[in-house]
Amino acid sequence: MSHLEHDSIPPPAAGAELGKKISLTFETKRLIGEIEKQVEGLDWHVNDRFGTAPSLANPAHHLLSAGGKRVRPLLIALLGRALDVPFEKLASCAVSAELVHTATLLHDDILDGATTRRGRITAHLKYGAHTAILSGDALLSKAISDMAELGDPEILKRLAQTVRELVEGECLQADLMGQVHGDVEAVLEVARRKTASLFAWSGWVTGHRAGRHADDLFRFGTHLGLAFQLLDDILDWEGKNTGKPLFADLLETKLNSVGVMLVKRSKRAATLLEGSFSQKDEHGYIPNPLALGHSLQECLEYAEAIGWARKEAQDHSAFAISHLEKLPPSIWRDLTKQLTVSLLERMK
Repeated sequence: MSHLEHDSIPPPAAGAELGKKISLTFETKRLIGEIEKQVEGLDWHVNDRFGTAPSLANPAHHLLSAGGKRVRPLLIALLGRALDVPFEKLASCAVSAELVHTATLLHDDILDGATTRRGRITAHLKYGAHTAILSGDALLSKAISDMAELGDPEILKRLAQTVRELVEGECLQADLMGQVHGDVEAVLEVARRKTASLFAWSGWVTGHRAGRHADDLFRFGTHLGLAFQLLDDILDWEGKNTGKPLFADLLETKLNSVGVMLVKRSKRAATLLEGSFSQKDEHGYIPNPLALGHSLQECLEYAEAIGWARKEAQDHSAFAISHLEKLPPSIWRDLTKQLTVSLLERMK
């Protein structure tokens, strides 16, 4: 049996980001602190989730202990307050949302050949791809079994559908890899399935447990997830201190929304990409993605492509907030709105 990690699980980072972005009264700080304590106090310690194979906990614990925003659990906690749902009724849903997200990260890092995640070496490089894959599988099964224990078939059905969408989104993305002249709608469909679907479930399950506004919160989560992914696409081109290398998508011949829009507007960008993508190795990686990325940034149309993605993210954020505002007015609804805005402030 391999040695198990016991690093502490850090508190959610999204609440801290919110505190940095808006001017908080003492009372508002106290309320945010309550939510952070609820999320931090959830059962994040994964060692007891793996039955007779406790070493499978290592990859999951390695990733969870590296930090992260815990955006989905925080949203569930905030929305629950906004709808007067006791947190005890939502706690297992919040954990399941984060376990599914963690599982997808473990799997994605293997598929993408990623070397770092949240500033650390990726789990598959530390523990091996075989163990990391099984760890992700175990997290998915735990999330689904926890929801089955609630005795509500609709929750289980919706989560299973969400996991299916995550898988289908990954497959669709794989089909698009290496294509220079991609389709914007196809790339956004990948974003809807791979990112927005779990945000949508997190919103929906909160409303469902409350007995109201489930559809509104499903739409809120969908648009928030799309805005979140568009922002990640921008950060892949321009981000700093994100825990991931710049132009990571280009390395594996993956054109995100910014890249697809740039090609649509620039023949020079298309020529540069065709030349580089034709040189990919047996692992599907191109040589020197940094040089390619910087050359693409020099295209006159690059600013237009970034501007388009930023506007799309802002539009989806506005749609998300419009659905959120269908909830009864409260400080908790307002804090959820501020969290939504603060997450997208990274664009600036």
